[in-house]
Amino acid sequence: MIFMTTTSKVITGVLVGASVGIIAGILIAPDSGKRTREKLADKAKDLKSRVTGTLDDARIAYNREIESLMSNGKSGIDSLKNSLKV
Repeated sequence: MIFMTTTSKVITGVLVGASVGIIAGILIAPDSGKRTREKLADKAKDLKSRVTGTLDDARIAYNREIESLMSNGKSGIDSLKNSLKV
């Protein structure tokens, strides 16, 4: 079974929300085709920027968690070694 982490839920929500917004905007756009394409390109750039920022935040949080786990693991191993010394 696949479990979604909070980060993946946020990323999915951002992508779905942005996609729905873009599609709705295209469908109800009163502008010409050229202007609509320009708006779509602008929205796509904005979405890319937001997703990139979200992914960067997720990467940073992931790296911090890994560092913490490694540090805690090393401390636990050192503690176990010291308690086993005769």
